[in-house]
Amino acid sequence: MTRHGKLLVIGLDSFDRGLAQRWMDEGALPNLAAQITTGIAAGLRNPVGMESGSLWPSFAYGCDPSHHGLYDGMRHLDPETYEIGALRAGDVAFRPFWSRVDEAGGRSIVIDAVTPPDIGARRGMQVTDWFAHVPAESGATMRLRTFPPELKEVIEEEYGRDPLGGHMCDFHQPRTAAQLRCFTDALLQRVRIKRRLTLDLVAREEWNFFMVTFTDAHCAGHHCWHLNDPSHEEYDPAVAAAVGNPLKTIYIAIDDALGEIVRAAGSDVTVLTLMSQGIGTGYTGLRLLDRVLARLNGEMSEGRNRMITGLRRAWRTLPLPLRHRLRPLHNAARDSFYRDGFLPAPETRLCFETYCNERTSGIRINLVGRESRGTVQPGAEYEALCDRLIVQLGEVRNDETGEPLVAHIVRTRDLYDGPRTHTLPDLLVTWNRGRPIRVVSSPAIGRLVHPHPTIRTGDHRPHAMLLLNGPGVAPRRLNDDIDIIDLAPSLTALMGLPTAGFQGQIHAGLAPGGA
Repeated sequence: MTRHGKLLVIGLDSFDRGLAQRWMDEGALPNLAAQITTGIAAGLRNPVGMESGSLWPSFAYGCDPSHHGLYDGMRHLDPETYEIGALRAGDVAFRPFWSRVDEAGGRSIVIDAVTPPDIGARRGMQVTDWFAHVPAESGATMRLRTFPPELKEVIEEEYGRDPLGGHMCDFHQPRTAAQLRCFTDALLQRVRIKRRLTLDLVAREEWNFFMVTFTDAHCAGHHCWHLNDPSHEEYDPAVAAAVGNPLKTIYIAIDDALGEIVRAAGSDVTVLTLMSQGIGTGYTGLRLLDRVLARLNGEMSEGRNRMITGLRRAWRTLPLPLRHRLRPLHNAARDSFYRDGFLPAPETRLCFETYCNERTSGIRINLVGRESRGTVQPGAEYEALCDRLIVQLGEVRNDETGEPLVAHIVRTRDLYDGPRTHTLPDLLVTWNRGRPIRVVSSPAIGRLVHPHPTIRTGDHRPHAMLLLNGPGVAPRRLNDDIDIIDLAPSLTALMGLPTAGFQGQIHAGLAPGGA
């Protein structure tokens, strides 16, 4: 494999490999199919239980969340205040592997990398929070930033602003046929505009490393999944007939962009295509877990929770345009009144739910010496509480199906042992997502009605995939999945740069000369 050559990384965020394979088989994604035929294809192993919030930092930094500390993007639990706070780029002690390109005298160009922005010195270019899924730092609104700073004005004048208004897709919540058509059209426009900017920069700029990420399949997956899945409870044949399948439409547009970008880069460029994670049905027990834990520990405050549930239900009956206008007030109330749907006063409890993602929820033990107002002693008391929770949560059933509510529970320390393990949830609870979760019960908790608060019809599956094409790359499929933390050192080695300092290792199948 050629060393010291150019490397192009095309991120396909939440581009489900199962859907992609189906549509490749139909001939709808010819460019992706060509990459599989001509290069290396391999499954990709994301950080267990923390896929969606930590996979891109793990890719960029070459280490897992117990080292970089990011499991919910740039949000974290402050053990002093028990609040969910926002991190900034300067709070992260790592720099992405492509910063080594600039340090070695080369040039990197990075567009919408789904990771905290690299604020260090550089010789190249960076575009952050242009057409992203969520802001690179925190919040719900994107704020375009560039390096050099004057590039921002050029992009907005020559290519345009975000057709979704700079808001993350949850802001829009499209459900009617008209709303879904507008949402899909906006995503298609984003793909076209980003493709045009990428092609222009690939052609006119000098670069050694180029990365561009398309996040539009991510947005479509969250809010259009039900139109792809006739078994989904929100599937409406009339809406599907009027709108079609937005997911397939977006996948085709991204495939077209991918093919054009790869051709423009030239045959002497090594290309990594990264399908970051999958998408599927979005049923979840998120926020229900906090109520279950309170029941298990005798801490339930039913009156306050009924009031919160009633307010949430009333909010959802409001017309969507009115909700948009009232969104700042709603967000302030959510954050201050009921902790984003979690129960109040976590500092008084034995343990509490902390957001991880919608597939897997986290449990944080209120540990003496770690939390400012800890209630559980380290050692035997901590272990006994974890053991009890694992057993009792395993007994909770989905009343509508009779199946276990939880697919599996793991101790985080059994998976991770880095210096920031103490910042992560203590237990990871992955939901059984085969059917909606509306009513649950067990001998220990009795019966609980779940308000089903998710506003998404689709959510993530952990399955990911990578494709590697370029000079000297022989076509083949790797049998074993590659750990995502091994990509940073492997790609750095492909560019002939120093690889010291990564937790991950150079993967033999991706090593220079190894393909």
